[in-house]
Amino acid sequence: MNQAFVDASWQEQSSPEGHWRGLGGWGLVLLRPGALPARFQGQLLAPDNNAAEVRAVLEAVRAAPPGEPLTVHTDNQAVIASVGRGRGPALLDEDAREVQAEALARGVTLRVVYAPRTRRHMQSAHDLANDARRGGGAGGLLDVRSDVLIEQRPAQPEARVSLRRPGERVTAHVPLDLSSDVPPSAQALLAAVGLARPGEVLLVRRASRVAQALWQRPERALRPGAQAQLHLARRAADESGVQVEFLGVG
Repeated sequence: MNQAFVDASWQEQSSPEGHWRGLGGWGLVLLRPGALPARFQGQLLAPDNNAAEVRAVLEAVRAAPPGEPLTVHTDNQAVIASVGRGRGPALLDEDAREVQAEALARGVTLRVVYAPRTRRHMQSAHDLANDARRGGGAGGLLDVRSDVLIEQRPAQPEARVSLRRPGERVTAHVPLDLSSDVPPSAQALLAAVGLARPGEVLLVRRASRVAQALWQRPERALRPGAQAQLHLARRAADESGVQVEFLGVG
């Protein structure tokens, strides 16, 4: 089942005109079966922290695969009451209806449950939200360069992808579909790119020549299905400002 861990950050501040307003950030970690965790974040103007928390749930619904169930984990009881049960604070009614309408339009069966901040993915969502509120996110991560090491042996059903960025190291064991139209080495590379944050530059070590060639020119793939997957991954990376640089051949 698809799962999302969401959190928000909010701070009251004054505008240049002397009016008070709230600046918030939201963050989410999306988990899908057989896929690596995906991280999203954003900044918004919000009347209070609860509104920013509901926005995080909305973004989780938008990011989740359509037509599939989604369980959203939050530590905010007002969000659980408003979105999950329809009995929350009146100020959240409109935002909660927007979440439900989005879920209905996308065919997402939504369930909202409590999770403590101490859970690893909840802490990651919290950090993303704080970073977004402070003006990080896509803008703050520009020019961040992260080392990626791909370890994948021919005919083996699994690759090991390690990503090291300032203050964080992520290691993923990636299952490979040996019957897929996309070559296994390219599957490993796509998994590595999936770990990237918006605006990040990935310095990829030991990617195969095949994977490098297909990433740079997806039309070189022999099968239309492989071309489609590679073009989709390239487009998603470009839209997020993710850049891939190759350092050597595996």
